[in-house]
Amino acid sequence: MPAFHEAIVIGGGPAGLTAGLYLMRAGIDTLLLEKAITGGAAINTYHIENYPGFPEGISGKELMDRFSAHAKSFGLKIEEFANVEKVSLKNDIFTIKSEKNTYEAKGIIVATGTQPVKLGIPGEDRFIGRGVSFCATCDGMFFRNLDVAVIGGGDAAIEEGLSLTNIVKKVYIIHRRDKLRAQKILQERAFKNPKIEFLFNKRPIEFAGKDQIEYVVLEDVRDSSKIKLIVDGVFVYAGSTPDTSFLGELIDKDEKGFIITDENLATKTKGLFAAGDVRKKRLRQVSTAVGDGALAAYELERYLLELKK
Repeated sequence: MPAFHEAIVIGGGPAGLTAGLYLMRAGIDTLLLEKAITGGAAINTYHIENYPGFPEGISGKELMDRFSAHAKSFGLKIEEFANVEKVSLKNDIFTIKSEKNTYEAKGIIVATGTQPVKLGIPGEDRFIGRGVSFCATCDGMFFRNLDVAVIGGGDAAIEEGLSLTNIVKKVYIIHRRDKLRAQKILQERAFKNPKIEFLFNKRPIEFAGKDQIEYVVLEDVRDSSKIKLIVDGVFVYAGSTPDTSFLGELIDKDEKGFIITDENLATKTKGLFAAGDVRKKRLRQVSTAVGDGALAAYELERYLLELKK
């Protein structure tokens, strides 16, 4: 028989952990399923300096470790490496199937966040783990005193580029436009850093090498001229996409695949709520994910009370 819980939270980032904490405080039997390691994308952030209460900043890993410990202190059960493959609904009971187990619940909060977007260019898949990475915090140590490239011009790219300068010899930041999209304060820090060189109006069209990546072929977006940039590693920050395929027709999505909710974070299916980066919203930050998790838990609690009536 499937294991039953009043509520199941899918996703162990800041939104999911907050939701789990609030639900347990409300006396609701809750299980959190995380497809990888608890902490979500935030765990890969080298330094978070805009989360209230930490004026000196804090590493993403330490902050998420605190979130996890706090939620567990209220008795939240967490299963890691539990990749959810399908969610279905029958007679007001949700069935959640992971790769290994099946669960049932009266209500669900989806907080699965996003996953990195690949560039889709020759050599990308071949060199993943052999010079191509999507996480500088995870893999930066492998490139100590070497030259690396960071692809992207948003907050994540610049933040990770700055963190890499503490480890590597040089960082090339490659951006297809002539200006960055990152916050002004991050731009100013990056422009002042002597280890960073910007290559604007360039886009990668191939990763090449033998057993490891050896160079990136860059194309100038203005005149289509090409150059070879010799590097030992490449970190790709080309955006992110939501992880929602396992929900099928239970949700409505926007054109980019993000879950559409109402102001109370409810989806079109009663008892199914979405929180954090996975839903359609204007701002995706740890602080906004925490707010989503709290509200989703509150609304799910109200839903469960209605079912009991």
